[in-house]
Amino acid sequence: MRVSRGVEWGEMRGMQKVETVEQMPDEYRETLLKIIYALASTEFASVEQHQPWINQGPTAEDRFIQAQIAADEAHQGFIDSRLLRSFGPEGVAMADRLLELRIGEHPIDAFNVPFESWVDVVGFCFCMDLVAWYHLNAMLNCSYAPLAREMTSMVHEEKFHASFGARRARDLSLKEDYQKLAKAGRAEIQAAVDKWYPHALDTFGKTGSKFANLSVSYGIRKWNNEDLRARYKEDIDENISAIGLDVPPEDRNRKIL
Repeated sequence: MRVSRGVEWGEMRGMQKVETVEQMPDEYRETLLKIIYALASTEFASVEQHQPWINQGPTAEDRFIQAQIAADEAHQGFIDSRLLRSFGPEGVAMADRLLELRIGEHPIDAFNVPFESWVDVVGFCFCMDLVAWYHLNAMLNCSYAPLAREMTSMVHEEKFHASFGARRARDLSLKEDYQKLAKAGRAEIQAAVDKWYPHALDTFGKTGSKFANLSVSYGIRKWNNEDLRARYKEDIDENISAIGLDVPPEDRNRKIL
């Protein structure tokens, strides 16, 4: 996707995109720092979650794709770390901190949960990688030009991860041959969806968040938390139903509403 020179939405619409930290108003700078830090944290955490399962998939393709997913997440994390370092000492300290975090220390709860089985990996890719795609897609062509230039490849990578999760979730629910290989079936993938669905909805953050609304006003994200969550929910609910599974109740096991 071609990155435009001008900001395309929000209060900065029509203005030239921001290229350097020196051009940023303080509030814009702080909003962007938080977003990039959160993105990078999820990416490095995802590497840690996936790494033990790289060689555990039931097929050679599964194992290859798990390795690819871990590599993609690391790649995205280092892109975001590089962007953080361009913010000066504060950004450098944040980037260094990211490399020290381990499961249990990340700011977003879903990325503090280790995978318990191969089906758990599939459930995560099915539910959570689609979340990642929605978050990144909301920042395509954003007002910060260096991030906008990186976003297209990151969006494509997350779409690949989510597509893999959707395909294997379908296989676990509907295909006897794959069920035999995975030694699991519909009941197990339903349990995995039940586990990750509330985490996925929570990952969009609080309804009415001032921070999220600022990110829209500044042209960093296209949609606020509740709008983005509603778009995701419509999509994932349809995907869940299409493979013969039950959509979990929206408010069950939720921590952030």
